[in-house]
Order: sequence, then structure tokens, then C-alpha cells
Amino acid sequence: MAVLDTDLRRTDERHYRRVNPFWVQSSPFGYENTNEKVLLFAFPAVLGNYFLHQFVLEVEIAFSGGTPTIDIGKCTLDDPSVDLTYSNLDEDYYIDNTDVTEGSAGYYMPGTSLTEGTPNTVSGTVWAKALRENDVGALIVKGADTAMPAIIATLSSGLTAGRARLYMLVSRIGV
Repeated sequence: MAVLDTDLRRTDERHYRRVNPFWVQSSPFGYENTNEKVLLFAFPAVLGNYFLHQFVLEVEIAFSGGTPTIDIGKCTLDDPSVDLTYSNLDEDYYIDNTDVTEGSAGYYMPGTSLTEGTPNTVSGTVWAKALRENDVGALIVKGADTAMPAIIATLSSGLTAGRARLYMLVSRIGV
């Protein structure tokens, strides 16, 4: 087991009922979190289940220092009432660093590519391939209090500047 470095979940995003679908945004994260795994969102049972429609990573201030990379992935928090110990880490489940130009401010989304052949192959993140192939199971997050699903950012080491935030278009389901 390992422990996440920083908790940047926004408490104001957790308690309001909204019309589906709706956008949520993370707290900003950046060079201060160099070489860290940063908790952006978590899904406790009380919030229910969510369908994740889209992800947009905004690089507000270009990253520099070292070789800047950002991955957006997932893990499960073992017992978030105690600490940020996590397991089941997949660092680039949602957005891979190859989909982002960290050294340029802008908006970035997960991508896929199709290589035609026998058979055709699709490459990209697990989430992006699931969206392309209509694999609904990989697009749903089920809230839980133990083994709580979480979305994290993994930042490279040596960063000296830069700031980003993650936006997600989600729908609460099973309400």
C-alpha cells in the first residue's frame, strides 16, 4: 500500500444536487506538487454513482523544469476516514501524458487512434477506448466508503513552474 501525497478535493463540489449532466472542476495543482500523486476527486457512497462523459485538462500556466508530464488516473482509497492510503493504481486511466503538451497553456482531452488492419486496433487510455467502443462499465464510477474510487493526477519531478486543473462532465445515475 502507498499513501497519496496531497488532497486537493473541493469540498464545495460534494453537497449540491445538480441537473444532469454537469461539469465539476478540481482545485488547481502545479509545480508545488512536483513528483506527487495528487487526489483530485473521490466518490463516497453517499454521493452515489456517476457516468463520466468527458475530461478536459486545462494547463493554465505552462509547466517547465525537468521533463514535465501529467497523467490523470484512478485508484481506490483504502479507508479515507483514516488517511490517503491507496491501492489499485492506474496512473493514466483517463488522460495519458502523451495527450498533453505540458509546456504549452491550453485545453487537452484524452485521445484514441485507430490502426486499420486485420484486426483493427485501437490505442489510447482505458477510459478513451471504452468511450469509443461503447464499453459502459469502464465509464461508470460507483461510490463506496471503503475502497473508495478516486481520480488522481501524477506529476513528474523537477517542475519549477506550471499550474493545471481538471474538468469532468458527469451525470449522477441510479438516483
